[in-house]
Amino acid sequence: MSSLGIDFMLIIGLETSGFVGSIALRRDGQLLEERLLGQAGRRHAQSLVLELRELLHTHGATSRDVQAIAVSKGPGSFTGLRVGLVCAKTFAYATGCRFVAVDTFAAIAENCPCNVTDVWVVENAQRGDFFVGRYAIDNAIPTSISSWRLMAPVQIVSADEWLANRAASDTITGPGLTDHAGAISPARLLTDEVIAKPRASSIARLGEQRLLSDATPSIDSGLENDTDFWKAVPFYFRPSAAEEQQAKRSGVASA
Repeated sequence: MSSLGIDFMLIIGLETSGFVGSIALRRDGQLLEERLLGQAGRRHAQSLVLELRELLHTHGATSRDVQAIAVSKGPGSFTGLRVGLVCAKTFAYATGCRFVAVDTFAAIAENCPCNVTDVWVVENAQRGDFFVGRYAIDNAIPTSISSWRLMAPVQIVSADEWLANRAASDTITGPGLTDHAGAISPARLLTDEVIAKPRASSIARLGEQRLLSDATPSIDSGLENDTDFWKAVPFYFRPSAAEEQQAKRSGVASA
């Protein structure tokens, strides 16, 4: 029995960090369905709400039946992450269900085959850079999310320099491989989209594990705000191009 007083829940998974988003529904610890989102559904909260309503209706449920919503928090697309977080927060506020933001890279690591215990996850950070995170299975130390542990903070690195320093023993996956796979032949690459792309089903599964766990993240873990829809924020390092342009214009105006 969890700290919520329930063993299972009806939970929505929401993934909008990449070019193609997805939504998923789990009940009693089992995946009911996962659907891909069109470009409009990923970028516009109104379309996303309609997609969620249709998914619930297909399985005989309404928004009031949902006990939790899990959403991908990044790294990823600036616009996509914002739309996903806003939708999930609004849904949780309107229905009173639980909310949890999930590390997108951890969800990708969760897709890996069972024989993989250490993996680099990469995403395109634009301007010739990667978002890079290394994750490893840690069975010795229980965690409230999954057995995958982030080994060091996610960083922005030069894609070419980082790829040049990979060893043949490295295992690499993630959406960032799309345009660079040919440059990493010595490494073990997991390029299949089922593994390399974040999926709403994995987001829902990790969110469920987090919410059903009795463990409470420490303040210095960086996870304490992930279950508070007032405090949860998207995880990205840079402002959007529009914000950068606005900052430049403001700088010129104030000069």
